[in-house]
Amino acid sequence: MEAQGGPGDWLQFGHDPTGTRHSPLDQVTVANVGELRVVWTLDLGFVGRVQGSPAAYDGVLYVSTESGVVAVDGATGEVIWRYVEGAGDRTVTGLPVQAPRGAPVVSPHPNGATVYISSPTAPAVVALDAATGEIEWRTDVGHPDFAEALRTNPLLAGGVLVVGPTGADLSPAPGRLVGLDVHSGEVTWTFDTVPVKEDDPARSSWGPFPPGRSFGVGGGSAWNAGVYDPVTGVVVYGTGQPVPADQLDPRRDDGDGPVTADLYTASFVALDAATGELRWYHQVVPGDEWGYDQHSVPVIVDLDVGDGPRRTALLATTTGYLLAVDVATGELVAAHRMFEEANVHLGYDAEGVPLIDQSLRRRSIDEVVRVCPGSRWASIAPGAYSPESGLLYRPNDAACSRQGAGNVPDDWQPGARPAWLLAEARAPEDYFERWGALTAIDPVTGDVAWSFDVPYPHDAGALATAGGLVFSAFADRQFRAFDATTGEVLWSQPLTAHSDAAPITYLAGGVQYVAVMAGRDAPVQSLPASGLPASITGPAVLFAFALPTAP
Repeated sequence: MEAQGGPGDWLQFGHDPTGTRHSPLDQVTVANVGELRVVWTLDLGFVGRVQGSPAAYDGVLYVSTESGVVAVDGATGEVIWRYVEGAGDRTVTGLPVQAPRGAPVVSPHPNGATVYISSPTAPAVVALDAATGEIEWRTDVGHPDFAEALRTNPLLAGGVLVVGPTGADLSPAPGRLVGLDVHSGEVTWTFDTVPVKEDDPARSSWGPFPPGRSFGVGGGSAWNAGVYDPVTGVVVYGTGQPVPADQLDPRRDDGDGPVTADLYTASFVALDAATGELRWYHQVVPGDEWGYDQHSVPVIVDLDVGDGPRRTALLATTTGYLLAVDVATGELVAAHRMFEEANVHLGYDAEGVPLIDQSLRRRSIDEVVRVCPGSRWASIAPGAYSPESGLLYRPNDAACSRQGAGNVPDDWQPGARPAWLLAEARAPEDYFERWGALTAIDPVTGDVAWSFDVPYPHDAGALATAGGLVFSAFADRQFRAFDATTGEVLWSQPLTAHSDAAPITYLAGGVQYVAVMAGRDAPVQSLPASGLPASITGPAVLFAFALPTAP
């Protein structure tokens, strides 16, 4: 089942399931974008960090909140209906409640449309009638032994909805991806991103203890959205670090053997969307102990890499690389080093195996190492790809950190929160001329076409349009539009607060709108040398923009 909308719809987080975040709409262009104006705003009723985007279908927006989802008239901003999860459904996970990442999924069908969301308060997927907000089905996908949550809205992959229950940093819960039948909500498959079954071949990659609640070993959560390729039938997700994160922890290293790979953590995994079977994986950091969760959103495109067009997954790594991987086989086609100062992940050998600097592993609890990038080059925010320009527009950060060993309490019990890595304050040499950036990259060559650099971290998503534009919001409260080819800033609009959200564009009444959320409950610091204050916090607000000719 493929959701079929029109060119003015935005049915899930990546616009289509391949995650390009590119719209064919072209009413707003390089020539007239400077005339964009605010046409309506909506206070979403909570204070928190927003990291997703609305979905849009037939002129209606569907927006995840900290309590459920709201349906909004895309032309006027008037609320049509609200769905709120009951207080009795809340699961205590230790994670702060927030609006799920990604976007609601809208699936049109002959009788109307269905909206699918992840509950913000429990590990449950909910199907709602798009016209009324009434529940069609609700499925709890949580494991009874773990305090799990769904941090991200589902991905629609053919006839399957895919979600990744999370909580590995807290329970510690072994990570999983779960497939549900789109019609009934029945769980059809489960893939363990860390091997809890005795017969899982990946189990031998762990030591001295395998993943499981009894040892407090897990990790590998799919914290962010994935993508689906309808051509090959593959879904691709990034996975988190192992837990506990510290190799000095006796649960990770008994002092009598080599560092283990700990599959499938700090990786990208590709699964058959219909069955959940593993097609391939690419582990970026074997035996990760630096917090290199691979939680950026992949992008699937056709690339000509010298031997003809290939169906390719673009993987932006937290370690500072842009990878091109054959979607069908997992073959590493290209690896571009985008953060020259990277010191943990040094590159790839001729066989496509990552080269890790083993000297940066801590050998004692008193040792502190300088890790670059320390703020993750590619993080939660999704990039965008334009078929017109052939460029990937990637939010990214450049800074190093000082990491030390964590402490494991003597009275630790399964289910208790593992200790985070201890860290020292950054030193002046841990910063560079910029901190964050939106960078336009040729994914074939790795060449940078342009980069818009800022003195704050940049972890807000991008939007590309057929009007030759790229949009992104920034920590300085400015929502900007760029010329997709040159990077020239063509328009800028201040928002009410720092935004880490991802914009979309849609049609309502034949008019093209651009929408983005702002809102954050904690500020971020600026580059010390800039002298700028911390970013401004504020409640979650949805903004819609259109040209003056709009009604």
